[in-house]
Amino acid sequence: MKIIDFRARPNIAQYAAYLRPRLKDIARQTGEFGRYEAPDETVDGFVTQLVNAGVEIAVVAARSRLAQDGSWELTNDLVAECVRPHRDHLIPFGGIDLTDIPFAIAESERCIEVLGFRGLCIDPFQVGITADHDRLAPIFAMCEQQGVAVAVTMGGMPGINQPLRCGDPIALDEVAQSHPELILIGSHSGWPFTNTMIAVSWRRPNVFFENSFYHFAPGAEPLVQAANEMIRNKMLYASAYPFRPIVETLENFKSLEMKPEVMADVLYNNAHALLSRLGALQNETR
Repeated sequence: MKIIDFRARPNIAQYAAYLRPRLKDIARQTGEFGRYEAPDETVDGFVTQLVNAGVEIAVVAARSRLAQDGSWELTNDLVAECVRPHRDHLIPFGGIDLTDIPFAIAESERCIEVLGFRGLCIDPFQVGITADHDRLAPIFAMCEQQGVAVAVTMGGMPGINQPLRCGDPIALDEVAQSHPELILIGSHSGWPFTNTMIAVSWRRPNVFFENSFYHFAPGAEPLVQAANEMIRNKMLYASAYPFRPIVETLENFKSLEMKPEVMADVLYNNAHALLSRLGALQNETR
């Protein structure tokens, strides 16, 4: 069975510098759920892990905070450099710092026009706003015009000192209505707002979501029923590596009681269709 992992990042030094402090925060607050620390690795080693696990493609996102202090190492340029030798296996999404909106707009344009990214990631919760906040409208409008997807980090986000409402996927409903040609991808299945994420993706043709490893969280059980009965073409598999191990997370996901044809769609077909539509796949044009 073919697999595309829609949220995985190589645990190179720059990613580890960002992720390991977050992992410690999560472990303090959540006990064993989410407790995992990936070993240090190279990008080549990461690709080897993916291939050995049967993962054909992984979407790799940057996390930019350049507007905050100008010294952030997990930059869009770094991601572009990491994936360049591995474009058969790795697809880059830009990370956009929302601290300074003029900067965010300019960086979004650079990611699209200079680096050639076909997807951007934003984290409204980091700046204490919801995804439907007016200040984000110029970014959504530009991406809609350019045919570029926007992945929006959603959910509970332990360790982030912002109101929980900032991670509620209900905000994507209004964004999707205002920008009907914009591909929106919610992350983490919107957990703990799982049913809301299901409902928004069901009613909005341009909304999709990936589960990361939150399909194992308490209260996420409706995801399987929804995939089987309602939103077969809207769910995308994601491991959230290096927050979770690649092989174990994939095997656990395969054990969920999805119909075989639905499992094939979630693990591969939905993501492949979406990435093809974006023109993000090697040897496929827009």
